[in-house]
Amino acid sequence: MPTSWTAYLTAFHQDRPGITEDILGASQSAGQNPYQWLLEVIPGDENLLDVACGSAPLLQAGWNSPWIGVDRSPAELARARANGAGNLVNAEARKLPFGEHQFTAVACSMALMLLAPLDDCLAEIARVLAPGGTLALLLPGGPWTLHPIDIYRWSSLLKALRRVRLRYPNDQLIGRLEATATRHGLRIVTDDRRRFGYRFTTPDAADCFVDSLYLPDTTTSLTDDARLVARRWVGSSIGIPLRRVGLCLATLA
Repeated sequence: MPTSWTAYLTAFHQDRPGITEDILGASQSAGQNPYQWLLEVIPGDENLLDVACGSAPLLQAGWNSPWIGVDRSPAELARARANGAGNLVNAEARKLPFGEHQFTAVACSMALMLLAPLDDCLAEIARVLAPGGTLALLLPGGPWTLHPIDIYRWSSLLKALRRVRLRYPNDQLIGRLEATATRHGLRIVTDDRRRFGYRFTTPDAADCFVDSLYLPDTTTSLTDDARLVARRWVGSSIGIPLRRVGLCLATLA
C-alpha cells in the first residue's frame, strides 16, 4: 500500500469513483441525506463552485442554480458526467483556474480534511469567492452525536482494521478550523453536527461501506476482516457523524 496520501487518494478515486457519495447519499437523518443538509446553508440563487465535486451529489440533492464542479480525479468527473452533470473542470483545489471573486458561493463536501496543502487550497477558495460570499463545508463530525450501538460498531470495525480511529492529513488544522479559516479572511457563521444512519441492507452494502473508508497502509486481509464484521449487521444500521460548517468571506474595506 502507498504511504503517500496523494498517491493513495489518486488510486482510491480511480478505482472507486462515487463511493463516498453512494454511502452518504443512502444515509438519512430527519428525512435528509448529508448533501441536502449541506445545501441548507447556501442561498439557492448563488453562483456555486463545487470544489472536489466527486460525482456531483449536490446536483442530485437538488441544487439547480449556476454550478461548476472541480475535481482532480478524471474517474470522478466521468462518474459526475454519467450522472448528468455538465460544467466540469479537471483541476487541483490549490490551483483553481478561475478569476478573482468569480463565485458567490463555494461548497466542499467531505474533502477539506484531505486537500493539501490546506492553507494553499483555502487561499485559492478565498481568492475566487466574492466578498461576503458563502463557503459551505461537510466534514467528519467526531463521535459526540453517535448512539452507544454506533460506538460499539465503529469500535468493532476499527479493531478488525487494527486502528484506533480514522485519521486524515488535515486533522490538526481542521481541529483549529476557526484559526485556520481566519488566516484567509473567512469567518465561521454556523457550525452544526448530526448523526446520519446508513443501513446495511445487503452484504454488498456492508462491503461498500468498508470500501468507502480511507484506509492507507491497510492490508487486504484486514479489510476483508472488517467486511466480515460489517456483514454481521445486515438488516441494521450504523451512525455516520458529520459536521456542517458555513463560513463567510470578509467584505472588502
